[in-house]
Amino acid sequence: MQEEILTGGRSTVGVVKIGNEVRRPHKNESDFANNFLQFLEKQNYPFSQRYLGRDEQGQDRFFYINGFVPKEIGETNLVQLCDFMKMVRQFHDISLDFTNSKKVVCHNDLSPCNTVFQNNRPVGIIDWDSAAPGERWEDLTYILWLWINIGSHRRSEINILGQMKTALSAYNADKKTLANFADKLIWRMEKVISQMSPQNFQYERTKNWVEFSKLWVQENRIKLIKEIG
Repeated sequence: MQEEILTGGRSTVGVVKIGNEVRRPHKNESDFANNFLQFLEKQNYPFSQRYLGRDEQGQDRFFYINGFVPKEIGETNLVQLCDFMKMVRQFHDISLDFTNSKKVVCHNDLSPCNTVFQNNRPVGIIDWDSAAPGERWEDLTYILWLWINIGSHRRSEINILGQMKTALSAYNADKKTLANFADKLIWRMEKVISQMSPQNFQYERTKNWVEFSKLWVQENRIKLIKEIG
């Protein structure tokens, strides 16, 4: 079958579609993610990729989820975000039996660009290579940051705090998750730039985006404490 290079989202180099399969280069950290995907499948979780093993070249194989993947953030709405938060809550809860601890499995890159949409609704989560045990808020802060697009220069037109509250309510976040939420948002933002090499050609642009995003949190810290935690 003919290979089709996949360009939706912010694709990893070397990701191709062959028939009904996606194939991507295997990484050492992929083992945890692939084991978790198999666990999710056994638990009948409907929104993750199905892992199909490795091919003769050692590439990871996944069942292709048909739909649309945004190339950039800033193209989603609150209804889609709330649907997505419920999807995330479901796999977080399921993952407690996988980690056998109080920690959940965090995807760690829950951008709209790693989400498949059908009929304008989120139906699948892809690119699980960064998955690892963690706290619920590590995923939630990242989701709110990117899906609400806090780093946008048009953010004055967005009811960021109101959308955060609605989305966190859709997830049914508890008090522990919401506690010190402003600090958690800043920690999550800083983590992105701390994990990026200064030699990366996108480093300065990303650093400016992170700093601009943090500025909103700092300016709205009191409101965040009052309204969220």
